[in-house]
Parts: sequence; structure tokens; C-alpha cells
Amino acid sequence: MFYELRHYDCHSSLALKRLIGRFGDHTTKIWARIGIEPVGFWPVIVGANQPRLTYILAWESLAQRETLWAEFQADAQWKEAVAASRAEVGGDPVRTITSSLLSPLPFSHIARSDNQPKRLARGVFELRTYKFDASGKLNKTVEWFRDHCLPLFEAHGFFAMGFWTTYIGVSPELTYMLVFESLAHREQAWASLYTDPKWAEIQQFLYTDGVSPILSMDSVLMKGTDFSGWS
Repeated sequence: MFYELRHYDCHSSLALKRLIGRFGDHTTKIWARIGIEPVGFWPVIVGANQPRLTYILAWESLAQRETLWAEFQADAQWKEAVAASRAEVGGDPVRTITSSLLSPLPFSHIARSDNQPKRLARGVFELRTYKFDASGKLNKTVEWFRDHCLPLFEAHGFFAMGFWTTYIGVSPELTYMLVFESLAHREQAWASLYTDPKWAEIQQFLYTDGVSPILSMDSVLMKGTDFSGWS
């Protein structure tokens, strides 16, 4: 199984609202009929790219994705919904679409709205992406998360709901999603982690001569939509 992470950058807040409405009223129902499985939908509330809708799909194989996505694109009900939403905003509400295919890591708690703590349903979702200039550095960082960082995350109230490496797309990258009960909880959890003496101790397992293997990091904060079970 692999996962598809998709970002839709919209022309305006109104366009984003109309796009979310299209997904909730039409797209998800068509997907349910066809057999496409969404994990969740999250509008970005804090981050570099706004207005943006991010969502994740789960696939059994590349062949399944190719077959079902082609069926979806050819669906008459889908074409009608697209035409209606474009009429509402005077054109396509989406400015750009980016997509990456991701492989879940063995220690990843795969995201599903029906297997998460209920207290997180209306939480804040933090999507973090780490870029690397070599696969060896990615592997070192993955091992660091697995062996050292995740126990501290749990101790300080972080809920890590998914870890993925790039399967097809820009590579090498590590993508993961954290869930917090609120913005205040997120702030408190990160502050608590950074002041924990164990946090400084585990840096030695990641850094080499004081240099991080991570080339760059991007982080956005998101809220879920009601139709995907995350609000």
C-alpha cells in the first residue's frame, strides 16, 4: 500500500471554500461509489501556501490508482460538479496542484479517522516535510525518529499519525503528520520537548560535527473538514 499526498493551491479564500464544498458534496460521494479511499482533507490555516487544501488518498497499488483515477476523471457526475464549481467562481478555483506518492514507514501509525483518539478529531494537524540531498541522510534521520525521537514525542503529548518517505515524486524526502488538541497544546508540547534535557542528548545521534543531515524543512498547520471525519 502507498499514499498520495495532494496539495491544491486556490486563487482566493472564496475559491477554496467552493472547492471544499465540491469535495464534500460531490467528490467524496463519487469516490465512495468508485472505490477511491480518502484518508482526510485539511485546509491550511498557518503556512507559506494559502489558501490551500491538502488531502491524502490510500492506494493498494499503482495499477489500482491508474484504473480508478481514470474512471473518476471520466465520470459524468464529476464533470458536472466541476463545471458547476467553476461557474460559481468564474473559472477553475484551483491555481496549481502538486502530488507526491508516499510509502509508509514500518513504525508509522497510519492515519484513519476511525482509529484516532476522539480528543484529536477537532485538533490541529501539523504536516512537516524534510528534504535531503542524499538518501543516506534520509535513512539516518528515519532511524533517529524511530529509535530516539518518537519516545520523546509520546512523553510530551505529541500524537504522530503518519510517517512516509517519497515513493514517486521529489526525492529524498521525509513527510510526517502530528496532531495536537489545539494551537495552545501544540505550543506547549513543542516548548516542553525543546526544554527536556533528553532532547539535547539525542541530537548527538542525528548531527555529525554539529551539522544536521536535513537540507530544509517545511511545516504547515491545518484543520480537518467535517466530511472527512476530522472536524
